[in-house]
Amino acid sequence: MLLAVGCALVACSTSAGVSVRGSQTLDTGTVPVAPVSSVPSTSSNGADQPGDGVGDELFPGLGNPGVDVTNYDVQLAFDPATEVLQATVVIDLTLTTDRQGITLDAAGPQIDSVVVDDQVVTFRQDDPELRVSLPGPGHVGDQLRVTVAYHLSPQSQESIVGLSNGWFNTVGGAYVLNEPDAAHTWLPCNDHPSDKATFTVAVTVPAGLTAIANGELTDHHSEGANEVWVWREQRPMTTYLMQLFVGDYQLVTGVGPHGLPLVSAVLRSDQLTMQSSIDQIPAQIAFFERFFGAYPLDRYGIAITDSSAGLAMETQERSYFSRDDFVQGPDQSLLAHELAHQWFGDAVSPQRWSDVWLNESFATYGEWMWMEHLGELTVDEMAKEALNGRYPGSTAHPSAQELFGYNSYEGGAVVVHALRKELGDELFFTLLQRWVAGYNGTSRTTEDFTALAEKVAGRSLSDFFAAWLYAAQTPSAFPQ
Repeated sequence: MLLAVGCALVACSTSAGVSVRGSQTLDTGTVPVAPVSSVPSTSSNGADQPGDGVGDELFPGLGNPGVDVTNYDVQLAFDPATEVLQATVVIDLTLTTDRQGITLDAAGPQIDSVVVDDQVVTFRQDDPELRVSLPGPGHVGDQLRVTVAYHLSPQSQESIVGLSNGWFNTVGGAYVLNEPDAAHTWLPCNDHPSDKATFTVAVTVPAGLTAIANGELTDHHSEGANEVWVWREQRPMTTYLMQLFVGDYQLVTGVGPHGLPLVSAVLRSDQLTMQSSIDQIPAQIAFFERFFGAYPLDRYGIAITDSSAGLAMETQERSYFSRDDFVQGPDQSLLAHELAHQWFGDAVSPQRWSDVWLNESFATYGEWMWMEHLGELTVDEMAKEALNGRYPGSTAHPSAQELFGYNSYEGGAVVVHALRKELGDELFFTLLQRWVAGYNGTSRTTEDFTALAEKVAGRSLSDFFAAWLYAAQTPSAFPQ
C-alpha cells in the first residue's frame, strides 16, 4: 500500500512447476506448504486493542480463534444520497477447535440477526467482537454457514497506524480502504491476513451508478429503480485486500500477456485522460514476469477513484489509485509498485502484520526495477541512496505505529537488494519465483521466506539475515 501524501505508506493455489494460466511453466522446484497457523504473542507494541484476536503481536484484537473462513457471500445495498448501508453476509467456515460459540470481528455494523445452519441463534455485540452462540457443541472440522444481517451508516476511522481507513463516502458514491484493520468496520468478518477466503460481492445501487468489487463481473441487472452488480473473486484473498467502490464509473476491458483479462475502472468523465495509464499495464506485467514468474492471479486492472491525492492500494486483481495523481499522465512508480504487490502481498500474503516487509519491501524493489527499465536511476543507485538514508529500526520487527514507515519500504528494499548481492541474480530471482509459485494462495511468515532462501542458496544465511533483516542498524555497505 502507498499513501503518497508526504511519505510512502499504504498498497486457487499453484504448485511448484505448474503453468499459471497456461502462460509459462516455472522450474521452481518443490516447495513444501506447511499448514498455516496463528502465531501467539504477548506483546502489542503498546497498542491498546481489545478483542479476542489470534495472537498477532501488532494487532492483538484482530482475527477470531477457532475458525477458518473459506468463503464470504456479501450482499450490500447502498444509496449515496442517504449514506446508509443495508447488508447480509453469508460466511462459510470450518471450526479449528471445539467451541460452544464463535466470534467475528465487527466494530460498527449494527447486527439485526444471526443464523447458523438455518437456525436462528443468540448473539451479543461486544465491540470489536460479534459473539455468536452455536446451536449445539461445535467440534474440530465442523463446517458451518453463518448468516449475519446488519445495517450501518459507514464512515472512516483513524487507525492505530496513523491513517484514516474504512469506508469513505464521496460525492455520489463511496470507496473502501481496509488496510490494515478496517474491513470489520463495515463487514463482520475474520479480519486478519492469516485467513484467506473466496468472495462473492453483490451490490445494489441506484440506477445509473456502477458498483465494483474484486474479481470477475458475473452479473449485472436492473431491479426497479436500482441496479445490481455481482463480482466473484475465486482466488483466496485477505479481507484487507477487498475492493469496493460506487460511483459514475466506466469499465474498460483489455487483454494482457498470454490472454490475461484486464478490467479497469475510471470515472466516466475521465476515460480519455486515464487511458494512457491503463495502456501501461501489459508492458509492466510482461516486464515483471521476466523476474517474478508468471502473473499469479486471474486478471488485473486499475481503479482510478475520486479520492484525494495520494491513494494507492494493491486491492487484489485491480489496484486503487486517486485520479488527482494521474490527471497529468501515468504515475509510473505508483503503477509499478501496486502491480508488483499482486505477486508480493496478494498472491502470497503476510501471516502476521509484522511480516509486512514481505509485501512492501518487494513491491518497492519492483518499483525500482521498473524505473531503471525506463531509464531513471539504476536499482543499485536507488538502493545506495536508501541505504544512506535508512534510520535505525528492524525491518522484521516494526511497531504498529511504524508498520508503513520507511523501514518497511525503502529500508526494506535495501534488505532485498543486499540479498540479491549475497545470492547473485540467478539464485535471487529463482528464490522470488519459487516463493510466489510455491505459496500462491496462502499467508506466510518471514521465517518461511528465510528458510526458502537458505534452501535455494544451499547454505545458511543466518548471519546475513541477522545483520540486514533483524538488526536495528544495518551494515554500511552492500555485500560484494
